[in-house]
Amino acid sequence: MSPSRPASTGLSRPVRRTTTRGAFQGMADNQSTNIKIEAKHDFLKSLASNVTPIAAVSELIWNGFDAGAQHVKVILEPNELNGLHAIRVSDDGDGIDRSNVGKLFGGLGDSWKAKSHRYKGRTLHGKNGKGRFRAFALGESVEWRTTYLDGKAFKSYTITGRASQLTGFQASLPTASETSILGTEVVIENLESNFPSLTNDSASLEITKQFAAYLTESPGLTLYFDGTKIDPASVQSYKEDFHLGDVVLQSGKRVPVSITIIEWTVQTDRVFELCDKAGVSLHEVVVGPQIKAPGYNFTVYVKSDHFRDLDKENSLALPDLNQDVSDILAAVKLKVKEHFRRRTLQHRSETIQRWKDEKIYPYEDKIEVNASEQIERQVFDILAVNVEDHLPSFDEAPAKSRKFTFRLLAQAIRENPDSVRTIMDEVLNLKKDEQDDLATLLQKTTLSKIITSAKIVADRLNLVEALSDLLFNKETKKRLLERDQLHKTLEVESWIFKEDFNLAGSEKTLEDALAIYIGKLGKREDVGDVSDDPVLREDDKGGRIDLMLARSIQPTQGSHEYLVVELKRPSQKINSEVLAQIESYAIAVAKDNRFHQKRSRWTFMVVGNEMDEYAQLKTRQKNRPDGLVFDNDEYNISVWAKTWSEILNDARARLSFFSQQLDYQADSDSELEYLKRAHAKYIPDELAEMATGARA
Repeated sequence: MSPSRPASTGLSRPVRRTTTRGAFQGMADNQSTNIKIEAKHDFLKSLASNVTPIAAVSELIWNGFDAGAQHVKVILEPNELNGLHAIRVSDDGDGIDRSNVGKLFGGLGDSWKAKSHRYKGRTLHGKNGKGRFRAFALGESVEWRTTYLDGKAFKSYTITGRASQLTGFQASLPTASETSILGTEVVIENLESNFPSLTNDSASLEITKQFAAYLTESPGLTLYFDGTKIDPASVQSYKEDFHLGDVVLQSGKRVPVSITIIEWTVQTDRVFELCDKAGVSLHEVVVGPQIKAPGYNFTVYVKSDHFRDLDKENSLALPDLNQDVSDILAAVKLKVKEHFRRRTLQHRSETIQRWKDEKIYPYEDKIEVNASEQIERQVFDILAVNVEDHLPSFDEAPAKSRKFTFRLLAQAIRENPDSVRTIMDEVLNLKKDEQDDLATLLQKTTLSKIITSAKIVADRLNLVEALSDLLFNKETKKRLLERDQLHKTLEVESWIFKEDFNLAGSEKTLEDALAIYIGKLGKREDVGDVSDDPVLREDDKGGRIDLMLARSIQPTQGSHEYLVVELKRPSQKINSEVLAQIESYAIAVAKDNRFHQKRSRWTFMVVGNEMDEYAQLKTRQKNRPDGLVFDNDEYNISVWAKTWSEILNDARARLSFFSQQLDYQADSDSELEYLKRAHAKYIPDELAEMATGARA
């Protein structure tokens, strides 16, 4: 065994130990070695007290696996009053080499694990040598009974400690072992209490959650808790792994992250387990209300070796304050939300198919379904699935009764949306505040308009993600045609640039822009006649703009604001030439006497996939908003350069509140469906499918 190797215990012994000394009774105290710990008693006491019973037992289990054990057992030994007499944690690891016991038990903060990281091919859990003190959270007396290999000889000895004397341990001298089974057994006696959290029915589940990812990653290991084998699969209803790839941190560093989502068959708290790559849990974070998955009990194991680095720096102690943890969890939450949306849809789809098989579904199967009926069906599906989920007795009712209920619900949605509140009240048993909210809304509007509003938000979310796919997918961005496809799509989606703008013109010369401009103002004496003279740039050339958007500036009547957007194909970087072109358009407007109107404001914007270094410097100037490259107060003209990433992120930010309230996020299927429904005229199905990765 290596000099820095830790300890563990055999699972089966020829001698039954029933007292603290047990088979080691013959080792006299005057043969023992005192191990002094250079730390204040109060600090050591804090290590032993600020830990739950489950966490303390888990530390001892980890110590066993860290010592190379294949099998670890936790035995809760009862007393005559059906309370707890002792807690035993035994393993068949390599034991504690007696020559290293002073270093292993006397050191604090420089554990051998912090230097080694791995042992026998496994990632190690501990690192600071604090785990042994966790045992004193359970009882006053703790004894490690260990058998190790000294050369070719099997030797045994004990290490004892007391909660009242945490600054030192005693290690007996080794003797020839009565067994050839290596390992360590930790015996905790004089317990602080009966620890109901260890003896109740949920204890095994809590241990299962702690070790689920690790045992899954290392299927040859076994763990028993109070006679029950810890088998993550036995209480799982569903398990799925996801590789998120590299998550880009705010610092610019890229870290690989994967997650395992386990759905449990029993009630449990929802948490993120922050693990290293091998599934060793290092810290736990409550999921919180951001992820809505009604009816699901789950744990998310977030696996990255970056957590190991953060743990070494004690940065996981307050994960909410650590930017790296926040960055990783932000990416994880998006994936988890997507997972449960898909699982909810899967559950809904399976339930609806069952209704169709039972012939109680109130709608006929048709190839062509118009938009109105499609929305009606979606509302019905959501409400009806909730009826069944909220009322367990509903699926036990006769088929004729359920069919009649569904017909009434469908008719109410179609003909009298206001009556749905009564159905929800009587059937779904909504909370009082939810009933009041719905009733207030239905006094001011109709359910159909609420649905339409939600649909607009969903459509916009789908467009943002679909555009992202089209513009940044390696294959589709080569095939996307700027004017025939991207340009035409954006003509009817002008909100993507600014929410309150409407399309005034597209692919117009500057002269056309002038005509539109004058038309908005109406004929005015200070404008004069509109001639056919071209609007010329500084090189006496004309120019063509892609999109011109316009809005009235409120509350001042007769004032207008114009946004001119120049679109660049995905392969064209925004560079000095592109910036010069868009600035020349703006200056042409500025110097043309026909445009000099104090009651108008012009914004020119060039949009592309990427910027070169020159453009990046121009768009990041001191005391200017990001993207502003030219600004002239005299003529109310500004010029901006934006990447599509910035445009799409701005749109996401505007929609984020509604997205959270609706608990809606676009996925590949919904993006494809929207492109086919709204933009099939310009975006071919093949291109849409390639971009989104979905198939119709």
